[in-house]
Parts: sequence; structure tokens; C-alpha cells
Amino acid sequence: MTRKIQAVSFALILVSSLGLVGCGNTGDAKKGEDAKKTSEAKKKEGGRMPQAVSVAPVEVKSFIGRLVVAGQVQAVQEARVFPTSSGARVIQIMADAGDRVVAGQALARLDARQINADSELLAAQVRRARTSLAEAEVGLTAARQNLTRAETGPRETALDTAAAQIAFEQAEAEYQRALSIKGEGALSVEQLEARRAAARAAEARLRTQKGDINALLDSRRQAVAQAAARVGAARADLEVAIAQQAQSNSRQNNGLITAPVAGQVISRSVNVGEIAGSTGQPMFVIVANDALEVAAEVPESEISRLSLGMAAEFNAPDGSVVTGSLRRLPAQIDPQRRTGLARFTLAPNPAVKSGVFLTGNASSQPRSVTAVPATALVYGRDGASVFVLRNDNTVTKVKVTLGSREGASVELITGPPAGSLVVTAGSAFLAEGEKINPIKAAAKAPAQPATLPKK
Repeated sequence: MTRKIQAVSFALILVSSLGLVGCGNTGDAKKGEDAKKTSEAKKKEGGRMPQAVSVAPVEVKSFIGRLVVAGQVQAVQEARVFPTSSGARVIQIMADAGDRVVAGQALARLDARQINADSELLAAQVRRARTSLAEAEVGLTAARQNLTRAETGPRETALDTAAAQIAFEQAEAEYQRALSIKGEGALSVEQLEARRAAARAAEARLRTQKGDINALLDSRRQAVAQAAARVGAARADLEVAIAQQAQSNSRQNNGLITAPVAGQVISRSVNVGEIAGSTGQPMFVIVANDALEVAAEVPESEISRLSLGMAAEFNAPDGSVVTGSLRRLPAQIDPQRRTGLARFTLAPNPAVKSGVFLTGNASSQPRSVTAVPATALVYGRDGASVFVLRNDNTVTKVKVTLGSREGASVELITGPPAGSLVVTAGSAFLAEGEKINPIKAAAKAPAQPATLPKK
């Protein structure tokens, strides 16, 4: 009985062992088939699995254009103060560079003795001009009186003219009567010619008499016109002399040199004891109303981005920020440097002085642009390009033209349209038409890939 039980147990163990061996062979075969399929798939895929890369959409964004601007600080308007009386000695300095002055404030004083001498000279010129005018007026009066006497004429002249008129009329009448009886033979030819000659001679004497009177009148009238012209010239000379005297008196101001405008004095080029105006340089230079500006050189390609009134921020020497605005666009382009001069008016800041060099940024009005992440750009010999994701998860390389940059985004002037997915990481290792495993950013809403023609 015991032997039968042992035989049955051995048989069961043998059967179990064979079953386990069979199951093990089946599993190994299945694994082999899977490995074979994977190997074939890898061969079809070019020997590697699709790599996982990050993609992001091309978006329409609002860009505030920023332009780096730098230049030297200058006065918007400079008041250059010159001496009011050249040749006068400076006897007192009443303002210096760095001082702030108001309009009309005294800056320096000149020697009054020289100024008084100039005033006396101008006063003498006025007196001489008055005398010349009076003499010219007397001459005009005399010329008018002579003309009046010539027009009315003395009695003898009038009688001579009347007698010449009568003699001409009588001689002409006798000649006409002789002509009327010419055919009757009462007068000979010689007598007729004698009467004609007498009539012509009387006519000539009358014309001479009248001509002498007309010539005299013309001469007297010309004399009146010349006298009137002399009066006009003398009166003009007097007005000029009076104006020069008034101008000198207003400018000299008792020898005081005053500020024409309010502002800060940035330059003084005269000292006590020097002759005012001897160097030809202004005695003082004032920044009118403390208004300063930055004269920034802007590249020719960037000038189109400028607009009047656009805001700017500059870094002051003490680390503070100075605001400004574009006051004037470049009027011309430097042919050598290919730059234009843009002028940005600055807000008052005690740390900013004339002559300081400032660097900053100018901001234009917001504008909508098509933008792509800067990490998506691939640079080569042909310029910049991006890899665009197709519907079948393959990528194609698209050349782009770049515009301005803001933060992590770059403006696309030409390139894929908004909504296209572009590779943002690992694009340097991709090839045209390669299939990828795209990973979209979690924070971004998914965008549809662009449908591009296959190459």
C-alpha cells in the first residue's frame, strides 16, 4: 500500500515539473517576439526612439518697444551774456558758475567812467544831428521861396513876355495879309518873304522868352526837391542817433551786466580787472530755466521707432533714475556714423549736470506683434530659423525675420503664423522631418500645430 502511494506522489511531482518547464518556455518566447518587434521599429525609426522636446505656441503679444539711448546732457537753450559796453573794465563779479539766478539779476559791474564817456559821445551825436536837421529845414524854406518868386515872376519879365506875344501876333497878321493879296501883284516876292521872316523871328523871340521862364521854374523846383531830400536825410540821422543813445542807455544800466533769463550759470569767462569783450567770448553762460536734455545718437535703422513724446528713463551718476521725453526727432543722418541726433528733455534732478553722459531706455507706445520664445531660435549661416511642429509630430525648419526683443520673447516680422507650435528646447539636435515626442508647457493653453506643406 505504501509503495502505491509513493508511486502516485512521484508521478504527480513529475507532471508538475513538466508543466512548469512548459510555461517557462512560453514566456521566454513571448519576450523574444516583443524584443524583435521593438528592434524592427527602431530600425524603421532610424535607429532611435522619438526624442521628447518642449514646444510652445507662436503668440500675439503686446510689445512696449524699448530702445537703448545714450548721449551727453546739454542745455535746451543757453543764454550767452556779452558785455553791454566793449572796452569798459570789469570792477565787480556778482555771480559765478553753479549759481542760480533770476531774470534781471546783476552778474557783474563795469567801470562807469567808460560808460559815461560813451553816453556823452552819443549825446553829442544827437545834438549834431539836430543841428544838421535845422540847417536842412532852413535850406528847404529858402528853396520854396525862390520857387514862389519864379512862379509869380517880376513885373519886367511879365511885360517882356507880353510884348513878345504882341510882336509875334502883329508879324503873323501882316504875313497872313500879304499872302491873301499875293495874286493881285500888290507886293513883290521879296516883300512877301520879308514879312514871313519877320513873323518867324517874332515867334522865335516869344518861344525864347517862355523857355527862359520854364527853365527857371524847373531849376527852382529841382532845388526845392533837393532841399526836401536833405531834410529827410537829416531827420533820419537824428532818429538813428536818438535810437543809439536810448539803446546804449538801456544796455549800460549804470554799468551792470544782468541775467536775461532765469536759470543756472554754467560758465564764467571774465575776471575783475579785465576789459569786457576783449576775448570775444560770452562773459556768462546760463542754462535757461534749468532745462536740460540728452542729445542721443540713434542708429539709422532705429529712427523709425521714435515718436515725439515717447518716454525715456536714464541712469543718473548717483544711481537714481531720471525720466525724460522725446522733444525733437533727428533732423538729419550723419553720413559717416549713420546716426541721427534725438533730443530727450529731462526732468529736474540735482545729480544731472550739463556735460554728463547718460545711458537709458526709451519706451514707445504698446503694439501688437507676433512673438516667439527666444529659446526657439536656431542660428545658422542663413540667419535665424525655428522648428515648427506638424500634425504628424514631425518638424520642419522655417526661416524667420526678427524684430524687437522684450523679455524672453522676440518679435517675428516674417515666420510661422500665430498658433503654430515651435520647438523651444533641444532644437539644435533636430533634423528636417524628424519625428519628436512634443511636450507642451503646462501653464500654457494648448495651441494647434500649423499645417505646413511637406518638403
